[in-house]
Amino acid sequence: MESTAELREICRRENDEDNKKTMLFASRVSIYFTKLFLAMNLSANQVTYIFIVTGVLSAFAFLGPGIRWALTGYVLHRLHVIFDVSDGEVARYRNTFSSIGAYLDYLAHYFIYDLLLFIISARYYFDSGHAWAFAAGFVLVLANTMNRASCDCWFRANFGKSSREEIEEGRRREERSNLAPWIKKALLLPVHLTSVQTFLNLYLLALIADSYLKFDSRGWLITGYAVLLFSFSMTRIALTIRKGKIPRRATYY
Repeated sequence: MESTAELREICRRENDEDNKKTMLFASRVSIYFTKLFLAMNLSANQVTYIFIVTGVLSAFAFLGPGIRWALTGYVLHRLHVIFDVSDGEVARYRNTFSSIGAYLDYLAHYFIYDLLLFIISARYYFDSGHAWAFAAGFVLVLANTMNRASCDCWFRANFGKSSREEIEEGRRREERSNLAPWIKKALLLPVHLTSVQTFLNLYLLALIADSYLKFDSRGWLITGYAVLLFSFSMTRIALTIRKGKIPRRATYY
């Protein structure tokens, strides 16, 4: 089998540089798992199934009480993100692209993250007894679904009518922003804060803080994230309608 460096080159995706900026960890370590999957002679679809199962297990792990279950869920979540990158790398290595695999991949992004966000809200209810946690969970699921649908529905609306460059911002080099680096970072900060990974990082810290300080930081975090994610999803929809293109972080890198 090829060396890791050779595999990385063979499996490189078209938007590799953008991917490294938005997936700082997974895009750099996924190749080692890809090498393992190739050695096991697994197909890209089989890796997709592993990614889905790992993601579902991650969500349900957060239903367990205490830091240990949350940490288990966190580790499984990180693995599922890595496997999500690996299935594409296996597909590019074998040149076996499957519509079914891609379809399951897209569906999993909706299902796993919605399940994860609702289960975290449910766990908070079991620990605190605050019934409003279910309302926050509903808003989180709605916001996450709308955020993802804002892109998918625009692609569907333009299916067969426009190229990808005409559908998404930042596909053409001349569309990239010439703003000062500090302004770019300031603009990207709220975008990074809306990511589920950032939420999980803060959730673990809040869980640890609550156990020592006896302060309800999880309640504030879940509520704040629900408001932030819902606002972000609505803004993304509004910008897509106004610009006629899907706003992408790559535009500002």
